[in-house]
Amino acid sequence: MQAMHLSSLLNKNLIKINVTSDSVESIYSILLDDICEQFTLTEPQSNILQKILDRDRDTGTVFPSGVAIPHVHLENYNDTIIAIAIPAEPLKTDEGEVKIMFLVISGTTNNTLYLHILQSIIKLSKDEKLFHEVLKSKNPTEFIDLITKGNFAIKRGITVGDLMSNKLFAVSRNTTLKELGNIFQDKNFGFCPVVDDNNHLIGEVTVLDLIMAGFPTYTHFLENMNFLKSFEPFEALLKEEKKLKVIDIMKKVECKLSPDDSIIEAVFLMNKNKRRDIPVVIGKQIVGIISFMDIFRKVIRG
Repeated sequence: MQAMHLSSLLNKNLIKINVTSDSVESIYSILLDDICEQFTLTEPQSNILQKILDRDRDTGTVFPSGVAIPHVHLENYNDTIIAIAIPAEPLKTDEGEVKIMFLVISGTTNNTLYLHILQSIIKLSKDEKLFHEVLKSKNPTEFIDLITKGNFAIKRGITVGDLMSNKLFAVSRNTTLKELGNIFQDKNFGFCPVVDDNNHLIGEVTVLDLIMAGFPTYTHFLENMNFLKSFEPFEALLKEEKKLKVIDIMKKVECKLSPDDSIIEAVFLMNKNKRRDIPVVIGKQIVGIISFMDIFRKVIRG
């Protein structure tokens, strides 16, 4: 996957240092003046300013660190512009102080890139030392040089490899169900790949497969088991879990992904196959596991 650095999206002609202003609105106007001098936008400047102000009122753009990230989408626009202003003195707003402003203008189809820009800016604000140095930049060139030193890679797309967990735990076909149960409990995870001596993926097992090991085979074909009123299946499992092995309950790998597959493909497979977790492989080698919670936490709530 091709990646870019946040610094590659910065234009020194759109960076204002020590801006004297008494409101964020006036800074918006200053930055928009510079943008419109250098770029042809698809809407009048006054419309864009109003959109930014409307969005401020609806959702707010100031983060606790003192970073303001106003953002506006333009129809039929295929570029992404970042303009930056550092006020001479932090601006007081209802949302908190504004120490630095990143005004982002993008097209309606560039949401993914915007999310990565947003994450990189937030990451910058959490690096206290670098953030302090950036705020003290003497000129646009120094500002960009400081950003370049940071680890602020931006990727245009998100793949399975970006989100998967590579802290792997796996079992062999000869692992006992007792050992498997301990792994599920210790790792607080409900899916486990089964591998051979070469770490090749040969099967998979879930915590539900483990639980069902105590149920007689014929019950798998029944519509309900209301007639079972006792804990007999669980008692059977506890009695046999040191003897039974993973090979007795594991299943063939129903679906798998590669690190280069898109997140959309991962979601499609999870929905189609009613999966929570999918192993990620290169050839036969397992390299990670991706779960629907990985996608939710890192993309939807990222």
